[in-house]
Amino acid sequence: MGQIKGNPASDRSPQNQAYTNLYGVGSAAYRDMGSKPVMIDDQTTLDAVVDSGSLKYTQGYAKDTDLTDGTINAAFNTLTANEYYVTIYSSSILFSSGSTLLGDSLDDRHQITGSLNVTGSTSFLGTHTLSGSNTIVGNTLMTGTNTIIGNTVMSGSIDVSGSSNFHNSLFIVTGSQFYTGSSDYKGNQTITGSLDVNGNINVASGSEFYLAGNRLFNWGQFSDTSTQSGSANTAYSMKFNTTDFTHHIVIENGTRIKVEHTGIYNLQFSAQLSNTANTNITFDIWLAYTGSNVVNSNTQLDVNKSAAQLGRSVAAWNYMMPIKANDYIELKWSCNAATGQLVAIGPQTTPDRPAVPSVIATLTQIG
Repeated sequence: MGQIKGNPASDRSPQNQAYTNLYGVGSAAYRDMGSKPVMIDDQTTLDAVVDSGSLKYTQGYAKDTDLTDGTINAAFNTLTANEYYVTIYSSSILFSSGSTLLGDSLDDRHQITGSLNVTGSTSFLGTHTLSGSNTIVGNTLMTGTNTIIGNTVMSGSIDVSGSSNFHNSLFIVTGSQFYTGSSDYKGNQTITGSLDVNGNINVASGSEFYLAGNRLFNWGQFSDTSTQSGSANTAYSMKFNTTDFTHHIVIENGTRIKVEHTGIYNLQFSAQLSNTANTNITFDIWLAYTGSNVVNSNTQLDVNKSAAQLGRSVAAWNYMMPIKANDYIELKWSCNAATGQLVAIGPQTTPDRPAVPSVIATLTQIG
């Protein structure tokens, strides 16, 4: 039963509204889908829109080939809707042309689970979180706060403006890197290969340099303001009762120069040798490492005194050796006569002069 709808024009056929009972096909072939209105024109019969129980729409809108309970399989030439709600979507988009807009405000949230491959230019505006494996090829513009979790492969040029924070991540850069402006690195950084720096490197206060896991640039200067003496032919350790300045090097038990970090160290010292008798005596000075004598480290000096002489001499040279963390070294000395001393002299006047320590030693890490 047809009903004329609208005002027909001379060059247009009127449209009719008809009712028919619809039936599903396939698994729903025997299900009564109810009575539905369909729009047809006077050039189309009702049989033309009902095909073996399947409903198809004219004018290129849609065709339902399998009308089943809760499922519609339809092929659309053009689909236009004010609102489009999808509870579950499982398929692939093979081709897409034109612009695709997801959301219209910064509080919209879109979640993609699985791998995302983006080819071409990509702009990220607002806050984004990328989880899983991500491959970005081409130019990428990220504006706002962006969080990338998982493995990310970036091919091509990467231009970062603003702050970039990498927390507890392994960041591997292959090829040449150019940094212009200020760069703030927090956490552990691993660089494989050569590093050429043109300009200054500023290590902030409280930070340190390391080589092979060992802290660099440790030092200390120590002295003793007392006269040191002993028995003939007896080994003694040179004493230090003053720490002038130090960085991770300490004096233990008054004689042990102990380091806190492993490295190669250079030890320089000077000792004021004195003979209190009018005779010739011999001093031996050598190095000991954690209580054991260091081979080939001894040097002998003769100090001769007569009635008109002071009988003094200065021993001054350096040692270079590897020292492990928490190990210590000692400067050892002996004399073949009890008249031998490491003499200290207090401040003097005319002119004013500083004191003369019996021993001065500096230990500097060089590697």
